[in-house]
Amino acid sequence: MHRLLLIESSPTLRRGMEKLLLRHSYDVVSVTAHESSLADIDREVSRGLSGVLIGWSTADSAACEAVLQRLDHADCRGLAVVVLRSDSNRLDNEHALAERAFTLVLGWERHAEVPGLTRALLARIARETRQRTPSDTGLKVLLVDDSRTSRVKYQRILKSHGYTVVTCDDAESALEVVKTERFDLAIVDYYMPGMNGAQLCRILRELPATRDIALAILTGSYEDGLIRDCLEAGASECMFKTESNQLFLARVHSLATLRERELRLEGERLRLELILGSVGDGVYGVDREGRITFVNPAALRLLQWPDAAGLVGKSAHDLLHFADEHSRLIPPETCFLQQAYELGDSLSNWETVFWRADGHAMNVECTVRPQHRDGECVGAVVVFRDIAERKRFEAELQWQLQHDHLTKLFNRQYFENALEQELQRLKRSTERSALLFIDLDRFKLINDSAGHAAGDALLTNIGHKLKSRARQSDLVARLSGDEFAVLLRNVDEGKVIALAEQFRAILDEMRFVYEGRSFEVSGSVGISRLSVHTATPAHAMNCADAACQIAKRKGRNRIHMFDAQDDAEVLATLEQSWSERLRRALARGAFTLQFQPILDLRRPALYGYEAFIRLDDAKSRLAPCAFMPQAERFDLLPQVDTWVLDRIAKMVAQRQPPAGVHLHVNVATASLIDPGYRARLASLLRRGAFGPMHLCLEIRDDEGAGRLTAVLQELRELTRLGVTLTLDGYGRGFGAVDQLRALPLAAVKLDGELVRSIRQDELSEHLLRAMTELAHTMNLVVVAPLVEDADTLKRLRAAGADCAQGFALGPPADHWREHDGGASEKSLDWKVPSGLAQLT
Repeated sequence: MHRLLLIESSPTLRRGMEKLLLRHSYDVVSVTAHESSLADIDREVSRGLSGVLIGWSTADSAACEAVLQRLDHADCRGLAVVVLRSDSNRLDNEHALAERAFTLVLGWERHAEVPGLTRALLARIARETRQRTPSDTGLKVLLVDDSRTSRVKYQRILKSHGYTVVTCDDAESALEVVKTERFDLAIVDYYMPGMNGAQLCRILRELPATRDIALAILTGSYEDGLIRDCLEAGASECMFKTESNQLFLARVHSLATLRERELRLEGERLRLELILGSVGDGVYGVDREGRITFVNPAALRLLQWPDAAGLVGKSAHDLLHFADEHSRLIPPETCFLQQAYELGDSLSNWETVFWRADGHAMNVECTVRPQHRDGECVGAVVVFRDIAERKRFEAELQWQLQHDHLTKLFNRQYFENALEQELQRLKRSTERSALLFIDLDRFKLINDSAGHAAGDALLTNIGHKLKSRARQSDLVARLSGDEFAVLLRNVDEGKVIALAEQFRAILDEMRFVYEGRSFEVSGSVGISRLSVHTATPAHAMNCADAACQIAKRKGRNRIHMFDAQDDAEVLATLEQSWSERLRRALARGAFTLQFQPILDLRRPALYGYEAFIRLDDAKSRLAPCAFMPQAERFDLLPQVDTWVLDRIAKMVAQRQPPAGVHLHVNVATASLIDPGYRARLASLLRRGAFGPMHLCLEIRDDEGAGRLTAVLQELRELTRLGVTLTLDGYGRGFGAVDQLRALPLAAVKLDGELVRSIRQDELSEHLLRAMTELAHTMNLVVVAPLVEDADTLKRLRAAGADCAQGFALGPPADHWREHDGGASEKSLDWKVPSGLAQLT
């Protein structure tokens, strides 16, 4: 394991870099940049230091310069040196530093590359050091003989055949030489003054530096006792001075061949140890019984064992995977890993639990591969990694998928799935349940008069109170806007009204105060009874919605239970009313568009506009959430989206937007699947109604974007004609992530509730940063909606978002202006949004 000295004054940067290096199996000593750093270098050089990493951020300039001068001393010239500096901290002697051997100077933005670049630098040092060492070009022989004639003779013979030879005339001088030089073979005369050859062999076998070299005795006497004494002393060969030179060389070559083979094996062992030590994953080996045979440093670190001695030779099952995450013991005969060891099976990406030395469980993903020798399985190698962070990330994604970010209640998608499961359960039971549909009265008044922040605070407060009043078996969700739903499981029909009254009373008793202003709150509750006879979840939702509408018509702040006989006409009228209103609006052009600016955070500039459709009702202008679900119910989405497309094309024809401005248009999945909509869009593009890359279609993940894979070819053709695609709702769940590879996307728009939550939820901020980095790896532009304050904007910039939109940067507006041709002609006024001032 390579030992690195990390010198950095900033505690945050020092801790971050230390963690990064430890994950890559470096041994790290961290110190601050100060005059004492010189003493740290002196100490660590004496302990086998491999390299020095200097963080040039907030460090004192004089201290860092002193450190660099110290690293230029002779004892440090073989060290790897990596200097990380910021743009604001330039080095006075950077040019000279760049000329130092084995040195890299990097910007702090490349800190993630340091482990790999340092390892490459260390490999280069090892390679060049070997090339400069003469003793590595051939085997080195120590020749010990008190006879000068013998020394000269055998030295000449050995050198002529490529051996490097060092001679000594007695045992004592030989022991001094081996303290400073490395040898592969030692040829020792037996009869010498003082210590004889056998005694010298015994000492050489005991010394750490010479215990592994090949030893041979050279003598002029052939005596059984002498030969036995030499072999017992550790010599591998006895050679006689009376033999021919060819026989002497043959014996030396035989010893050299064995030594070279040992060196190759040792080199391979060291190479494998280096590989095992350098990988970040834990690796251990087991025999067929499951006893551990080796562990790498990463495994010791992950399992928090101080050394391998406590693991090697012990049962992996008994120490590591004897119980599940709930501490329930797993017998060896039912443990998948233990069975894989014994049966010689493979396991890939197996998720389980390992128990650390401190008694805590850790989630791991492991792979088991059997090892064979001569066709027989002799054990297995297990590679594992800590997946706790991934598990937390997956759990957070799953939570995001199922919950409303504002109120933390379950969302509509989860609620509808739960409702479907409840209906399936009721079909196998005689129990009854109920569905409550709760709609706030006059919520729009509070939202408009006190602002969106007040509306959000009210919704959050109501969500908390509704959940606190629910029974343990009940399920509370926010469907959309100011609409909530409660699923009352297994409730007697006679108690439904009383339970619904409790929820209505919660709202009636509330006194909402915001910034000194007090508001009265109430809500209307519709009830739909659930039983074995309930047809579908959609029917149950429609009945509860209709009952809620009836409660509102009766004067608000009331409860109404849907009656299939008395209220059937109201339900049909309600549905028919929406159908007729939407068809009439399409025929008369009763829709209008508003445009919200999208600003570029990378350089203060206008990126584009998003078009929002509105329905001009007789009494008010309705937002999409009020009528688009009805358009979907009556299969009118393609017609509505086509109206939007034609209207924008007409407006652009009257006045072209500035070059580079993108027009974002929301489009339903049903429309993109519709052949008529695609044909109309392709026709407009071929006619040049939109410039290249001007029109951007936003697809929502929760509208079933997975269905678009059936028309991938058509979508690619549209992108070739100049349209771009953006995935909306990115970060809501796993579905949005799945679409990144499948669809020809140019951008993603973050989930609005995720953006809103980053001010109060640190985990959401981390999640947003991770989602942004993932999108950037695929070269996608990241747009953040619902930016309502400067703090959110600041956090989004720090997280790496490319563009932003929201009330803080510019609300949706008509952007109309009169033409000279008359009041009847209107076109877009592509004015610069006021929100640009915040970016500068």
